[in-house]
Amino acid sequence: MKRIKPLNRKPLSEKILYNCISVLFAVVAFSYIYILVWTFISSMKTHTEIVMNPFSLPEEWHWEHFVEMFSVFKVNGHGFFSMLFNSIWFSVGGALLMHLTSVSFAYVSTKYTFPGSRWVYTIVLIMMTLPVYGSQGAMYRLLRTLGLVDSYLHIVISISGFTSAYLYYHAFFKNLSWSYAEAAMMDGANDFQIFFRVMLPQSKPIFTALFLTTWLTAWNNYESPLVYLPNLPTLPVGIYQFDRMMMFEARLDILFAACLVVSIPALIIFIIFNKTLTTSLSIGGIKG
Repeated sequence: MKRIKPLNRKPLSEKILYNCISVLFAVVAFSYIYILVWTFISSMKTHTEIVMNPFSLPEEWHWEHFVEMFSVFKVNGHGFFSMLFNSIWFSVGGALLMHLTSVSFAYVSTKYTFPGSRWVYTIVLIMMTLPVYGSQGAMYRLLRTLGLVDSYLHIVISISGFTSAYLYYHAFFKNLSWSYAEAAMMDGANDFQIFFRVMLPQSKPIFTALFLTTWLTAWNNYESPLVYLPNLPTLPVGIYQFDRMMMFEARLDILFAACLVVSIPALIIFIIFNKTLTTSLSIGGIKG
């Protein structure tokens, strides 16, 4: 019997390219794992061992460094748990406000017609491409005048529909059939009920992916909190300033322990939601 060759065989050039990309991704992934492992090993050493033998295994595994870190790791009078609260408040709160306003703005400008609705998408693109370099001084002065520097209300600056997330939500709602809304209208639902009980739940996959991406960026960010929240340090700011303190205090072991603990939440989130973050999202259940 003659053997039938599969029709979906990939050409050799495509296989080579695919394998090269896979090797590149594997190398990058290994480098991240190596950094985490090296940080863990360093946190188990004494400060002298880290300086003298940075790539060796510890002579004695000092697990107590993780307990000691909670009392030693202090910046501007804020301890670990105080900085942890600040990190959660500004990263989660800011990301949530930004995406709630972006998804609402995208839905209204996509599904409803009002004067200028056709220009919203173009305006967002223009605002995203405008250069913002050199505006930090004016921004700082504005926030200082509004009392949003060193304030927990600083997260209100995240309320904006003119973000890159708007483009994703715009594409989602543009391809989402209006049949869902029509069915809800027949059951007596008003515009707010249609959005919150019909449309918004369908955007949950893309909302979750974009929210987690924004949260990861905000969780690791130290530049903006360092400028606008100097007296309300987050964990990344604390690590940055604690590292500068190493010029006067020899406690690299505590520094590496703190770095490892700070990276754990982001690692857990990625492990749990890796499919949401890395796979393509369904646009809608009914084709318009």
